[in-house]
Amino acid sequence: MRGLGGNPRLAEVVNVPRTIATVISAGRATLHELDTVYGCADLWDLLEIIMVDSHNQSILTEKA
Repeated sequence: MRGLGGNPRLAEVVNVPRTIATVISAGRATLHELDTVYGCADLWDLLEIIMVDSHNQSILTEKA
């Protein structure tokens, strides 16, 4: 098992594309929803939302 972020103790998803795993881990959609409801463009929109939220949270944490 490879380590996430270079840490050998952290597990990394290897059987699911990273984009899909990110959306599911962030709680933005389930695998079933990605298979049946959302399309590829929706996946990229959800990833953008996750990245913006993460960036903004990082900025807010810096200032605190």
